[in-house]
Amino acid sequence: MIQKLTIEKIYLDKKLEKNKFARKIIDRLPGRPVVLVDNNARVEHEISLSPDPITQGKKVVYLTENRSFLRPCPCTPGCLSCGYWNIDLDQNCPLDCSYCILQAYLNGRPLVLSVNRIELEKEAQKFLSQKRKVTIRIGTGELTDSLALDWLTENSLFLIDLFKGAERCLLEFKTKTADIENLLKIKPEANVVIAWSLNPEKIIAMEERGTASLLARLVAAKRAVNHGYKVGFHFDPIIHYEGWKEDYAEVVKMIFKYIPVEAICWVSLGTLRFPPGLPDVARYRFKDSKLYEQEFIKGWDGKYRYPRPRRLKIYLEMTEVFYDYSLGEKVYLCMESPSIYGEALIKKIRGRYLTTFPFPWLC
Repeated sequence: MIQKLTIEKIYLDKKLEKNKFARKIIDRLPGRPVVLVDNNARVEHEISLSPDPITQGKKVVYLTENRSFLRPCPCTPGCLSCGYWNIDLDQNCPLDCSYCILQAYLNGRPLVLSVNRIELEKEAQKFLSQKRKVTIRIGTGELTDSLALDWLTENSLFLIDLFKGAERCLLEFKTKTADIENLLKIKPEANVVIAWSLNPEKIIAMEERGTASLLARLVAAKRAVNHGYKVGFHFDPIIHYEGWKEDYAEVVKMIFKYIPVEAICWVSLGTLRFPPGLPDVARYRFKDSKLYEQEFIKGWDGKYRYPRPRRLKIYLEMTEVFYDYSLGEKVYLCMESPSIYGEALIKKIRGRYLTTFPFPWLC
């Protein structure tokens, strides 16, 4: 909960001055000045005056309302979609990773917390009332870490209650923290999955400021499993460097030291990718990082990636490790082309070609 100590200021939308949830958040941040504003213009202007607006934005909370919460994950055109859905409850992340594209997309934004939960509840109920033939996943981890501010918002408890018993719908909390205390207070629901983004410890230490260590994440995952939760793991982005293969294989080995295979719902793999403007921002903010000093190609979507042969080699090496632990069938790729997907994940077993896609998302 490092961020609990660094939040310096609270902005509150005037329209929500009497909002009960907004007042609850303010009460959980005693001693911070509260400023009423008409919109986000003043908030962003004041943040922009800082030498590092991105870092400053992570110290400021803006309590406001969101017009719409649920939407399909904006999978890159030309990539094979996993059918994920996002809940845009909060925006911006208190953690600070050198490869995070929010640095380019949300430059100078505060930690935006949406407090109009009644509207979210109505939208979610309408969404869940729809009849579906396939199971979908939905989560809050696109525009922020799902649990990094859970001590403040208790979003996990609210959403679990909202999605309790939902048919063909898995609710995922994706995090780089070890902050699962709220989740351990309640009885686990069958459709809730807690997932951790993982990297070797040397990458965590260099590129992922404010996050939990690899060991702390895996210990938290073990606590979650012992409490009755299913878990997932995301290797995204996988970073290529000398010795990457051995380091990532060691991470996988550590997973199975703490977590039984049957408790794992899915594992995603994705290599480093970024929009054109991100390297300049990241180099300024992470002066010791060597992440962007490699060979990249501009992809069909305008983002930069490792060359195709390198990406394919990474996926083949990683999937082989997971097959060694009998988990290959639950591995999928994030933001990759159908051709890469096919070459990396299609397996010939007993004369038949099998692939993890379309993945049923059933734990």
